[in-house]
Amino acid sequence: MRLLKWVSLGLGALVALVVLGVLVVVWLVDPNSFKSNIEAAIKDATGREVTLVGDIKLGFFPWLALRTGEGRFGNAPGFGPEAMVSWKSAQLGAKLVPLLRGKLVADRVSIDGADLRLVRRADGTANWQGIGGKEPADPASKPMEIHIDGIELTGSRVSFVDETVPRHVEVTGLDLTTDEISPGQPFTGTRVAGVLHLDGFPIQGVPFKLEVPRVEMPADFASVQAKEFSVVFGGFEAEGGAGGALGEHPKLAGRIGSNSFDPRALLNSVGVAPPKTTDAQAFGKLQFQGSWSFDDGAIGIEPFTLMLDDTHFSGSFHRGSGNAPVGEFALKGDELNISRYVPPTDPASEPFVLPTAMLKALLFRGTVELERATLDDIDMKGVTLRLLLDEQGLRSEPKPAKAAP
Repeated sequence: MRLLKWVSLGLGALVALVVLGVLVVVWLVDPNSFKSNIEAAIKDATGREVTLVGDIKLGFFPWLALRTGEGRFGNAPGFGPEAMVSWKSAQLGAKLVPLLRGKLVADRVSIDGADLRLVRRADGTANWQGIGGKEPADPASKPMEIHIDGIELTGSRVSFVDETVPRHVEVTGLDLTTDEISPGQPFTGTRVAGVLHLDGFPIQGVPFKLEVPRVEMPADFASVQAKEFSVVFGGFEAEGGAGGALGEHPKLAGRIGSNSFDPRALLNSVGVAPPKTTDAQAFGKLQFQGSWSFDDGAIGIEPFTLMLDDTHFSGSFHRGSGNAPVGEFALKGDELNISRYVPPTDPASEPFVLPTAMLKALLFRGTVELERATLDDIDMKGVTLRLLLDEQGLRSEPKPAKAAP
């Protein structure tokens, strides 16, 4: 018993000595004097120049915390002098005792004003390639186990310039938050919001938000399961769930349901002029819900319901994989006033043009069955429309000829 008492006292004294040493470092040592050492260590680990412009501060209670001011992470050779990543401030805290055991239990990682610039040249080289330094990783080394209390990214920006397409994607006002991140545990409390800018969008961009309460993924990221999610894109809102296998041949399935949104306004928000119709109020309200699947490029939506203005539809859609796949759809609706949707008779009115060459290359074929349809003074019942969308635009398709007996 006396031996156990002395061992306990010795361990307590050792812990107190470590705590006292940390306090001395925090109170008496200026961390800014180690800036050059920190910058050199990061360069050795990543192969990129790092500049810590702002002050570095250390904290102790309740975490061993490191706070930095403004900083920059260098670009790859040949990609210009602009930093690949910059930030206004960052903070990372860690529990001391697990750190001494080779385990990182981190406080919430907070970064404000980050600016990430990704570039892929026309020859396929990218500025994110080569990060990791020149020294190969030791295959026998055991990776550090990392637990993070959460991530908080505020007031940030991400841009991606792809010269192979070419394409420019930018997200401004980016905010990202997560709950605790631990190996083998689900991701929870994930929220991403910002403003999306694409070529052809109006200058103000389109605000978006994605919230996923819980995502389950194995360590090898071979599958994903998100039973709930919600997304907002401009005036479009939707909720649903998704799950399935990832990898080289992904196979996913889920459900989705939208709010009642204005498709004209949504098209305008992404820089696409909506189709002109005789009734300016037509094509002004859309809502849908259904089940979907994705199997290595093939897409299926069945069953689904859709409400366009005052008309209720139900049906299915399937599009195969491979080169030049054709989308097949079948819709059944109640009542539709066709006169509202035909183009105006004004000869000066320009016809609706599909927005991009990619859309013009899409192939869709299907039928629309209506219980009742009206066109001017004509009242029709049991109407079937066969439609074809190809490089020539949207038009009716002749009824297939019956085989001779």
